[in-house]
Amino acid sequence: MVSSLDQLKEMTVVVADTGDFEAMKKYKPTDATTNPSLILQAAAMPQYQPLIDQAIDYGKENGRNFGGVYWSLKEKASAPQG
Repeated sequence: MVSSLDQLKEMTVVVADTGDFEAMKKYKPTDATTNPSLILQAAAMPQYQPLIDQAIDYGKENGRNFGGVYWSLKEKASAPQG
């Protein structure tokens, strides 16, 4: 039997309103949110700490001032899954 989500995917674009990469892997949405509060919420999850640490290091290495560090960190932390 086809799930309600699969039926919905046949009729419209499904977008994930989450920053949780595990949920995105599970439900396979077409697109995902860029809502900063949801990304921050996901970043607080222990399983993502290594990604956050990598993003901080990347930001420090690639930013020349606070703004540069912020944007480098945001770029790296928002798209670690590609």
